[in-house]
Amino acid sequence: MSQRWLSLDVLRGMTMAAMILVNNPGSWAYVLPPLRHAEWHGCTPTDLIFPFFLFIMGVALPLSSRRSASPVCILQRSFTLIGLGLLLNGFPAYDWERIRLLGVLQRIGLCYLGAMFILRYTRPWTRRSFMILILLSYAILLTMVPVPGSGIDPLTPTGNWGAWLDRLLLGTQHLYPLAPFFAQGDPESLLGTLPAMVTVLLGVEAGLWLQKGGSPKILALGGLVLLGLGYGWQGLLPWNKPLWTSSYVLWSGGWAVLALAGLHQWIEVWGRRGWCWPWLVFGRNAIVLFVGAGLLGRSLRFYRVGETPLGTWVFEHGFLLWAGTWGGSFGFALAMVGLWWVALYGFYRWGFWVRV
Repeated sequence: MSQRWLSLDVLRGMTMAAMILVNNPGSWAYVLPPLRHAEWHGCTPTDLIFPFFLFIMGVALPLSSRRSASPVCILQRSFTLIGLGLLLNGFPAYDWERIRLLGVLQRIGLCYLGAMFILRYTRPWTRRSFMILILLSYAILLTMVPVPGSGIDPLTPTGNWGAWLDRLLLGTQHLYPLAPFFAQGDPESLLGTLPAMVTVLLGVEAGLWLQKGGSPKILALGGLVLLGLGYGWQGLLPWNKPLWTSSYVLWSGGWAVLALAGLHQWIEVWGRRGWCWPWLVFGRNAIVLFVGAGLLGRSLRFYRVGETPLGTWVFEHGFLLWAGTWGGSFGFALAMVGLWWVALYGFYRWGFWVRV
């Protein structure tokens, strides 16, 4: 980076730690409510993690030396992220006839591609108009335009426009195979990538504001405005992470803006930095952590001790015995956070950063 903010690395590290915590319970039957996703409509703290990823990426774009990268380099980075997503989705069996084609890294790659070209080739008023146009047109599409073959309730897991488009373009064999979708839709749908890109562009706006010397306190007021708009809009269009509804973009974006503004004021303006370094262990090697944690998590479910998945066996023969069901499940997740912190600490000490 041509400019690097400690506050952004800390926010990224906190977000990565939260991701490990919510993705690795000892048992999915015993997950504390704040660590669960909303079943469909709604927004829990867990539902803020993915938009925080996208927002943080957006904040970094104006600061990054990659802003001046060639179109070929932008495409290369985007396709690398998509390829890593496919690596995770297929592991360890790699059944290419049924592999899920969409996913978190795939969405990040596509959002990066779109946001970089918008940042480089449009003026600020064009960029902001584009953001508003996407949110309004997407809301109209979801709520007022009948979906072919379903139509009457376009906000259901399998009857929405995103699910319809995914089935049309990708086929049901390449979509998310678990409830509530059952291969009829995908929580990271192609269509939902458009409003997700607005989340990235909100980060771009926040990054540009701070880069130009704007006050974090004014930025925080902007976050409050986004929260108010998102809260008001959800009466007509519910917050929904899998659909990435327009109200959800504003609501989650408001929290992300407040988090960045608070950390920037505390760390960059007031100089309170002594407490930051533990979060940098995660924040400065986020891609290693994301891919490594994904591979380990899938290994713990795939490999078995007898008939029991390895992760479940560790939970039942360790954490469950001394902490019970709820405490043991949460303790297992905390242990995974600690395990990854130790694994990445050497990278931090040696100044070794892996970037895509």
